[in-house]
Amino acid sequence: MFGLMKACSCNKSSEERELRRMHYCGTCKSIGRLYGQKARVFLNYDAVFLGEILTDLQPRSLQFAPAYVSKSCLAIPQRDEIPWPLEYAAAANIVLAQFKLLDHVADTGSKLVKLAVRTYSQEFQRASEALANCQFPFKELQRLMALQGEREREAIPQIERLSEPTAGATKLVFHHGAVTAGATGSSVDTMANLGSVFGEIAYLADALQDRKKDAERREFNALDATGMSNLRARKLLTLKQDELVSHLSALPIEKPRKRDYIKRLKTNLGPHLYMGRRPDRVVIVRERRPGFCSDCCQDICCCEALNCCDCLGSGCCECICSGCGVFG
Repeated sequence: MFGLMKACSCNKSSEERELRRMHYCGTCKSIGRLYGQKARVFLNYDAVFLGEILTDLQPRSLQFAPAYVSKSCLAIPQRDEIPWPLEYAAAANIVLAQFKLLDHVADTGSKLVKLAVRTYSQEFQRASEALANCQFPFKELQRLMALQGEREREAIPQIERLSEPTAGATKLVFHHGAVTAGATGSSVDTMANLGSVFGEIAYLADALQDRKKDAERREFNALDATGMSNLRARKLLTLKQDELVSHLSALPIEKPRKRDYIKRLKTNLGPHLYMGRRPDRVVIVRERRPGFCSDCCQDICCCEALNCCDCLGSGCCECICSGCGVFG
């Protein structure tokens, strides 16, 4: 997917760190078992997040096989030992990686990316079949992803229409995952809405981050195509972030898990929202103890924030951190 939910283990208990490892390493090992070792290169933080949130929606706690508990990357679970949330996350990870590569080929004609698509064709096919076998609306996903090129060729591109294929694809993935996980009613709707906004944020954040590079390479960029300024894009991203926080808060999962997901989101979006800008106030590194870290403003861990102790415009004036010295 898009890398919005990268996690940090600062200030986490040993149990929280272990659960995180079960999903990160677990998704990677599941990909290795189901789609071959070389497919593990596609492991994505957002696919791990999908597996985590589907686990949270399960009525019972998952039991992880010894291969998952092992810290050896070579310890691979058997097929019948793979928990369903990790199996689904692995398949979605590979399928969406394929669509991202194909979109890059369409944009750039890169021979190297074309080679990658051919090299992994069997892995992509197996992942597509895995989703189809669990009644995933795969044809609808294909239709949505095929829309991207059409939207980019429209006479007057609009950011809402340009982001719609990505938003629609992630909505399908999150919605079907919730249904298959046994969620009902409002929970399914919340997951669908979460997936949709997640896709919008990912598309807009990528366009904002790659704007200069796309201009240099003369490649399509949604912001340039629509004439949207960076300031306006950041304001829109902030609104979408608030929407996503609202959907996460509405999920029927434990509050500490919600707080952790919201913290991750804000931490990873921070560089996009405040890129090139200093905080409203100067951040002072007051103490530097090796291995020590404390939370900074808005629940953003100082080790996760841009430039270490930079609280990204949140207005705080000091924090305690092991420190990188950027603002010291």
